[in-house]
Amino acid sequence: MKRASRKLYCFLALGIISILLGGCNPMETYTTINLLETDNTLFFQNDLGITQIGDPFILKTSDNSYYLYCTSAPNGFYCWKSKDLVNWSGKKMCFIKESDSWCADSFWAPEVVEYNNQYYMYYTARNTEGSLRIGLSISDKPEGPFKDVHNKPLFNFGYAAIDANVLIDKDGSKYLYFSRDCSENETGGIRKSEIYGVSLSDDMLSIEGEPVLLITPEQKWEKVSVNFLWNEGPEILLQDGIYYLTYSANYFADQSYSVGYATSSSPLGPYKKAENNPILTSGLSKTISGPGHHSFTRSPDDTELWMAYHSHTNPAKGGGNRKLNIDKVLFTEDGTLFVNGPTICTLPIPSDGSYTNVAKIAQIDSEAANASLLTDGIITVNRKDSEYDTDLPVAQEKTELTLTFKKPVDISDILIFRGANDSRDFKTVAAVFDDEFKTEEYTMPEDRDQRAASLHFVTRTVSSVTLLLTPRDNNTEISLSEIMLISREK
Repeated sequence: MKRASRKLYCFLALGIISILLGGCNPMETYTTINLLETDNTLFFQNDLGITQIGDPFILKTSDNSYYLYCTSAPNGFYCWKSKDLVNWSGKKMCFIKESDSWCADSFWAPEVVEYNNQYYMYYTARNTEGSLRIGLSISDKPEGPFKDVHNKPLFNFGYAAIDANVLIDKDGSKYLYFSRDCSENETGGIRKSEIYGVSLSDDMLSIEGEPVLLITPEQKWEKVSVNFLWNEGPEILLQDGIYYLTYSANYFADQSYSVGYATSSSPLGPYKKAENNPILTSGLSKTISGPGHHSFTRSPDDTELWMAYHSHTNPAKGGGNRKLNIDKVLFTEDGTLFVNGPTICTLPIPSDGSYTNVAKIAQIDSEAANASLLTDGIITVNRKDSEYDTDLPVAQEKTELTLTFKKPVDISDILIFRGANDSRDFKTVAAVFDDEFKTEEYTMPEDRDQRAASLHFVTRTVSSVTLLLTPRDNNTEISLSEIMLISREK
């Protein structure tokens, strides 16, 4: 007899005995553990307090500090500093247009590369003739001040170019990626932004050769606006010998603004777009709008990859007032790129060595064939259904799921994430430790964007954790996306 069945049998037997003896429900024989408020030093809500920005780029410097650069001022760029990717401060102007500058206005999408003890800022601005170009400024410090190198655009091919991104490959070769802007690019009567790549000189100060067209709007999800069309905001990642060219599509001020990617075995292509695009989208959400124009950085301990992106500060209004968000990025075994976002629910801070998710080492006792997906790190968000979810059968008006450990572990926090399917949602959850102690019941909010049940309590040393979930609307199955059991480092 399986553990879940044995326990259910025991509960029923004890219940009958209790009724005959005039006693209480056997579940009440557990010692109750009170739930605590969320610890904001270990968890965060994905609203980082930085608004009126766009196109966020985060640089992790060699001294393990983070600097945030954004579209943020009419005459240059602000930057912010952080140690944890969550708490940002020290806002200051790091680049200011000089009086004799080639730039007129439209200061967009700054990105900074640390190289040979200097910091190279590639940015977009409109020249005095009214055309968008890419410029280059340099500083000895990540917080600036940055000074223009050439007092002219980095290159000029006679068309508008925006959104520069730089790759320094493993062999030291350098590449620049940019978007040929739709303001001066028309094909067959359709204005479109397309992404190009070109070799960058070893000193980072000029380009070499002719740009190569890498991707153009062609997938159905990229054609919401019909005319104009956009592929912009390129960011390049190298993972296991594959180049991932990630980008944004659709109009930045609209809810449909989203992120997709294409892959190649060479930095300058050819690139093939992924079938699972878009990988970051507002999708079914009513409270998240227009996530896009992103960048990548690693967690403080370098074990995790995170995406910084903007979304609309007012989801109902959209437009140019955008805010900073971050979400975790993963690669599946087959090389699929996955973003755990956009999220606005409680999440652990980017990994810094202060905690461990011990759910990954637990043995899961469940009848579900794909129960291992509950600890694969992937959180499904704003999709109608997902192959990364686990559907658990409901018996006796609840689902029971047990995680056991070979050796006792310390646990202080539990996060249980909803699956993608609304018809298999859960209403409440409680945790039982070693069949002796039970937490207070947590009621899931009806807001579907609040993805996680968050159980926080005084640290306990346990050998097993049993989750007791009740379905919403008498469902016969409960769909879960992920379970995290947090152990804090002593």
